[in-house]
Amino acid sequence: MLSALSSDAYKIKIKNFEGPLDLLFHLIEKNKINIYDIPISEITDQYMDYIFAMQKMNLELASEFLVMAATLLHIKSKILLPVKKDEEKEDSAQEGLDPREELVERLIEYKKYKDLAAKLEERERLWTKVFYKQPERIDLECQNKELELSPDINKLKDTYIDIIKRNELKENKRSDEMQQIIQKEKVTIKSKIRHIMSLLFSKKFFIFDRVFSLKEKSITEIVTAFMALLIVVKSGKANVEQKKQYSDIFVSLRD
Repeated sequence: MLSALSSDAYKIKIKNFEGPLDLLFHLIEKNKINIYDIPISEITDQYMDYIFAMQKMNLELASEFLVMAATLLHIKSKILLPVKKDEEKEDSAQEGLDPREELVERLIEYKKYKDLAAKLEERERLWTKVFYKQPERIDLECQNKELELSPDINKLKDTYIDIIKRNELKENKRSDEMQQIIQKEKVTIKSKIRHIMSLLFSKKFFIFDRVFSLKEKSITEIVTAFMALLIVVKSGKANVEQKKQYSDIFVSLRD
């Protein structure tokens, strides 16, 4: 694993980091390192490569990045360099302590807040697509008045009956119109000629106004029958007599 982490094989890609811990955490994730067992030497080398690369690109380098670099170099030196005799007594009290422990605790704490920030960002992304209706002011006084009003059953009944009657009138009107259309289609001059001749052959005589009355027949049928009668009279098959204007029309079979 250490060979894979060597700085010679590591390709530096500069990006924006929120702070030294962000950069350090990026290196740990990039190399898939166990945060509790950091190879401090390799991580320090990679961290310093980033620092030098940012300096070469004339990027503004915050002082906290340099502080972290110094901290990493100090931890690296404590692990790699031998301890002097003068320092053995001071370090004897701290024997068994890992010099990386404080850094690990800071990284764990940083990871906690980083994960929480990612969850909040995801929630913000989802809820930006949700729109809320603005609250409306409710007039309690008007609402109470509406609640106090009770429906009048008789008025509801009368209204219902009125609606039914109006619907029936509409239906009857449409029915009459349809009946007239049907009659227009059925009434022809030929049929009325046959009808008139049938009456003359059976009765020899009939009164036109009574057979074709406005009370029983439509205007279309009466007009068609009158035109048929004129044709029958013109052909010499019937005689027509009217004693005075607007009186009954007598139709008789011609010998």
